[in-house]
Amino acid sequence: MFPNFTGRAGGKRKVDLSGQRNANPWAAASSTSSNSTVARAQAEREKRHQDKERLKAARRIQRVYRGYRVRRELRGSRRRVLDQLYQNEGTANRSAEALPLMLSVYQTSKSDDHQRLYRLCQDLLHDDFCAFDLIPKDQELFRLRWLARIVLKTLKQLPAHSMDAQATVFLETLCNIAQRRANAIEPALGEYYQVIGEYCRRWEPSCSLRQQLLGDLVAIPLRVIPQSAYPEFAYSFLTQRDITLFESNIALFFPHIDTDRLADSLGDGNPDGSRSAERKEDLLWLLAHLVALQRAKQQGSTQLRPPKALYSLVAALSTEIRAAYSTTEPRGSTEDEVVAQGLPPYVSNQLASLTDRVAISGLLERLALKNDDSDLDEASSLAGYVLTLVYCFPNLGDEIRMRLFLADLPSKSGRLPALKYLWSAINRLPFFQKITSSVDATLDILRQTSSVSATPGIASDSPWHQQWRTILLFLELFVFVLKLMDDNEFFEALRSSAVVDESSTRLRASGLGLNDLKRLSLFLKHLGFVLHYNAADILNEARSMNSVDVWSTPSTRTKKSPKSLKSANPIITAGIDMRSFRGLVTTAVKMLYERDSRLQFLPQDHWLMTSKFDMEGFMSAVVLEEQRQRELREQSDDETDADNDSEQETAMDVDYPGYRTAAGQRRSLYAQMESLKAQRKQVAREAHRAQVGPKLEILRNMPFVIPFDMRVRIFRKFVYLDKLQRRGGHVDADSWRASQIDEVADFFRGGLGAHSSRLSKHQAKIQRGKVFEGAMDAFWPLEEGLKEPIQITFQDEFGLTEAGIDGGGVTKEFLTSVTNEAFTTQSLFVTNSNNAYYPNPAALDQRKEVLRAAGVRENSEEWQVSMTDLLKQYEFLGRIIGKCMYEGILIDVVFTGFFLLKWATGLGSLDSSRANLNDLREQDESLYQGMLTLKNYKGDVEQDFSLDFTIEDQVSAPGEPGTRSVTRKLIPNGDKMSVTNENRLLYISKVAQHRLLVQPYAQTRAFLRGLGIIIDPSWLSMFNQNELQRLVGGDSAPVDVEDLRANTAYGGVYQIGDDGEEHPTIKLFWEVLHELDESEKKDVLKYVTSTPRAPLLGFAQLNPPFSIRDGGQDQDRLPSASTCVNLLKLPQYRTAKVLKEKLLYAVTSGAGFDLS
Repeated sequence: MFPNFTGRAGGKRKVDLSGQRNANPWAAASSTSSNSTVARAQAEREKRHQDKERLKAARRIQRVYRGYRVRRELRGSRRRVLDQLYQNEGTANRSAEALPLMLSVYQTSKSDDHQRLYRLCQDLLHDDFCAFDLIPKDQELFRLRWLARIVLKTLKQLPAHSMDAQATVFLETLCNIAQRRANAIEPALGEYYQVIGEYCRRWEPSCSLRQQLLGDLVAIPLRVIPQSAYPEFAYSFLTQRDITLFESNIALFFPHIDTDRLADSLGDGNPDGSRSAERKEDLLWLLAHLVALQRAKQQGSTQLRPPKALYSLVAALSTEIRAAYSTTEPRGSTEDEVVAQGLPPYVSNQLASLTDRVAISGLLERLALKNDDSDLDEASSLAGYVLTLVYCFPNLGDEIRMRLFLADLPSKSGRLPALKYLWSAINRLPFFQKITSSVDATLDILRQTSSVSATPGIASDSPWHQQWRTILLFLELFVFVLKLMDDNEFFEALRSSAVVDESSTRLRASGLGLNDLKRLSLFLKHLGFVLHYNAADILNEARSMNSVDVWSTPSTRTKKSPKSLKSANPIITAGIDMRSFRGLVTTAVKMLYERDSRLQFLPQDHWLMTSKFDMEGFMSAVVLEEQRQRELREQSDDETDADNDSEQETAMDVDYPGYRTAAGQRRSLYAQMESLKAQRKQVAREAHRAQVGPKLEILRNMPFVIPFDMRVRIFRKFVYLDKLQRRGGHVDADSWRASQIDEVADFFRGGLGAHSSRLSKHQAKIQRGKVFEGAMDAFWPLEEGLKEPIQITFQDEFGLTEAGIDGGGVTKEFLTSVTNEAFTTQSLFVTNSNNAYYPNPAALDQRKEVLRAAGVRENSEEWQVSMTDLLKQYEFLGRIIGKCMYEGILIDVVFTGFFLLKWATGLGSLDSSRANLNDLREQDESLYQGMLTLKNYKGDVEQDFSLDFTIEDQVSAPGEPGTRSVTRKLIPNGDKMSVTNENRLLYISKVAQHRLLVQPYAQTRAFLRGLGIIIDPSWLSMFNQNELQRLVGGDSAPVDVEDLRANTAYGGVYQIGDDGEEHPTIKLFWEVLHELDESEKKDVLKYVTSTPRAPLLGFAQLNPPFSIRDGGQDQDRLPSASTCVNLLKLPQYRTAKVLKEKLLYAVTSGAGFDLS
C-alpha cells in the first residue's frame, strides 16, 4: 500500500528517568533537563543549609539571652546587696564591700548606677581609699583602672550645667586615683584629658576650689608619667576650643607644665598635604594654647628657649593664618586689638601676640646670640620662624621687617646691621655660590625640593632648609630696605670707598656695594629665571613625593589620597609655599632691575639671557605658546567670569581699601575655606599655564632677559594675531567694513527682516569741544568691541557736519583729541612737577564734595550713580589709551613711572612692594623732602614732630577756592600710635603706600580695567615703566632723518617718477631737516604727526605713514599739516633759506593746522 514504508512509522520512544513528566513521550527530550536537575538539587541543598543556620542562630540567641538573663539577674541581686549596704548608715569598711559589687554591676546607661557610683566615690574619698589597702597588690592596679574607666564614662554622660556636686566628687575620685597609682589612668589618658577639658569649658572660672581641682588633675600625670601624658595633654586637651577655666587661669596651670617637654612631645616636623577643616581648627587651638603657655612662662624669665614645635605649628598652619589675617580690622573704635577674620577671639589674640614688640625683640635677641657653629641649627630655626611670621601676618609684615632692620647682630668684625649680617651669611652658603655662578646649577638645586618637601617645617635640620631660610629672610629684608632707600643713599652705598661712620643713616649703613649688587643680581636673575622657566619640572618633582602628617596622632593619621598629593603649590620651607617663594624672588629682582633701569649702575646687557634661547625661532615659539594659553583661557571662561563678577566696582566699593568697617570685611570660616579653594584653583591654573608657556612666563615676569626690540615685535605680533582672529582675517579697516557690509547684504537677501548693522555701533558723530563726552556716549557700550575699526564724523560747534571721509586719519585725530581733552579739561588726571600724568588721587573726594554741596544724600541712588559714572570715565579713558596702542597711534602724553608700573597688573594691586620712597618723590617732591627730613632727623622724633600714624588728605571741589583736610588712619588705630625714632621708617612706608596705592586705588583700578579690555595685561607685563612710555608715546631717541626719509610717501607734483629722483623742493626739505637741531626736528615731527617721538621700531611702523604733498607755488605761503593723516603740505620753495624760515615759523607759531 505504501511502497516507501520502511517499517518505522515514528522515532523511538524516549524514556526520561529525571522524574519530569512529559505529556508527549515520543517528543524529543528537553536539552535543559540535566541543568534543571542540578539546579533543583542545589536549591534543596541551600534550603537544608539555611534551615540548619536558622536552628544554630536560634540556639545562639537562646544562649545569649540566657546569659544576658543570668547576668541581669546577677546584677540585680548585687545591686540589691549594694543598695542594702547603703541603707545602713555608718557601716564600717562599707567601701571595701561595695567596690567589687560596683565594678561588676555598673552600666553607663543606667542612671541609678550613676547614683550608686556617686555614693561609692563619696565613701572612697571619706575613707581615703582604704578599700584598696585591703586588695592584693596584683589586683589593685586592675581595679583602679576599672574604676577610673567607669568614672570617666560617667563624667561624659552627666548633662551640662547640672549635677555639679556629682561631677566634683567624680573628679576628686579621679584625682585620688592618679595620685595613688598614676599608671592606672595611663590607658585612658586621651579620654581623661578630654573630660578635664570639657569641665574647663563647663565650669565658671571664678571658683578657686574647682580651679585647684582641675589644675591638680592636669598636673599629676604630667609629673608622674610625663612620657605618655604630654602627648595626650597636647592632642586631647590643648586642641579643645573654649576651655575657659584653663584660658582664664593660665598662671595656675603653667607652673606644673614643662613647655620644653611639651614641645618635644609634639615633634619637630611639619605636616604637608591637605587636611580637613576640622583638623586644622584643632591645630589652631593647640597653637593658641601653646602660645599662651609660652607667654606665661616668659613673664618669669626672658632667656627661655622658644620651642621648635611652636615654630613648626605656625608653619603648618601658615595658609590658614595668612587667610585669616590677610585683611584685619580694629574690633571697635575704642579697642586696639585686631581681630582676624573667622578666627575665635581667643585664638586671634594669642596669634596676634606672636608679632608684638616684646615677642619679636626676644626672637632677635636669641638670633643675635647664635653666632657660632654649635648654634647654627637653632639660629636657622629662629630665622625660619621670623620668615614664617612675615608670611602669616601680611598686614603686620612691615612691622616685623622694621624690627629686624633695626637689629644689630654680632659678627667677627663687630656688630652689623641685620641686612649686612644676613648678606655676609648667605655669601658663605653653597646654594648662593652655585646659583650665582651658573643658571644650570640652579635647576639641580631646586629639584631637590622633591626629596625634602616631606619635611618642610621650619624646624627641619636639613641643610637644604637651613640655607633657604637664611636666603629668604635676607630677601624679605632687602625688599623692605630697597623701598625705603632713596637714590642718594643707594648710590652712596655703591661706592666701595664709602665709609660708614656715626653720622651715616641706618639705611646707608645697610646698603650694599657695587660688587655685592652684581653678585646679588646674578643670583636673583638665575634663580628667578629657573623658577619661571622650569616651573613645571620643579612642580612635577615636588608632586612625586609623599609626605607624612606628623601632627596627627596614630589613631587619626590616615592615608592621604593621591589627589591631595598633587598640589600645584608645595611648601618649600618655613611655611612658605612655591608661589610665595617665587613671588618674593621676582619682586626682589624686579625692584633691583627697576632701580638699574632708572639710574644705570650695572653693565650694559647685564640682565640679558639670550644664550638660553634660540632667538631665531623665539618669536614663533612665543606665539605658539600664546595660542595654547588662549585656548586654556577660553576653556576656563566660566570660572573666570564668576571670579570677575565679584570684582566689579560699585559705589560702595570706591572708598579707600583697608579702611572699611569691620562688619563689612569680616568673613566666616566657611568663606575663608571658599577663598582658599579659589586660591588653589588659581594656583593650579597658573601651574598649567606655566607648563604650556614657559617662554611666556619669562616675558611676563622677567622680560628684561630678552632684548627690548624683540619684545616690541612680539607685542605687535600679538596685536596683529588678535586683529586677525577678531576681524575674521580682515585686518585692514576698509576690508573689515566691506566684509560687514557683505554680511548685512546677505542677511537682507535672506528675507529675515530688519537688521541692526554691526557697523552702526562703530560709527559716531562727534561734536568738537565735547569730544570726550561724545565718545563715551557713543562707544561705552562696545567694551571689547572697541578693538574693531571705528568711523568718525566730526561736527562743528553749530552741529554742522565737516566734510571728509574717515580713511583712518580722522580716527587718529579723534583718538588724540579724546586723550587731549581728557588730560587737560576733565580733572581725571593731574601732573607732577615734570608734567607727567597720574590719576587724580582726590577725584573721588572731590566728587563727594560736589554731591554734598548739591544736597545729595550720601549712599543714595543718585550718589551711587554719580560715583560709578566717575569711575566709568576712568575706565573709558583706559580703553581709549588701549585703542591707541592697539592701532599703533602714538599720543603725546607722558605718564609717571609709578603709574606705569601698575599697568601690567591688569586690575591694580595694593601690593606694598609697589610703593617706595623714590616713587613718592615723583608724585610729590615736597612730601618726599619732608619724609627725608623725618628719616634723617637726629633728635627725638616723637617729642619734636608730634606725629601719629594718620595722614591728612586735602580735598577741594573743582573750580572752587579753598581746601578741606580729611584725616585718615594709616594703620588700624593709627591715631593712637605715635611716630618714634624706632618706627618712623614704618610711618614713611605707610605714607608712601597711602599716597601711591591706597588713595588712588579705585581710580587706578578702573583705568587699568579699561586698558585691560583692549590690551591684554600679560602683553604689557613684558615692559618696564620707561619702555611702556615709549610704547605709548614713541621713542625719545634722536630723530633718525634718513629712516624718516626712507619711509615717507609723496603726493602731487612731489611724487617720485620713473627716474627715481626726488623733486628739488623735497631735496631742500631733507637738507634743512638735517641742519635743524634735535629740538627743532622733534617740533617738526610733532607738527605733522602730533607727537615729537618716532615709533619704537622706526618710521616704517608709523600709521598712517609720514607724507608730503605740494601746497602750491606761492613763496609767501606757510606750510600746513593734517595731523590726522600725518601729512605735510609743503609749498614749492625754491631756496633752502626760505623753506627753513617758513617751516620753523609755521611749526613754532602753530599756524597752518587744518583737517582735510
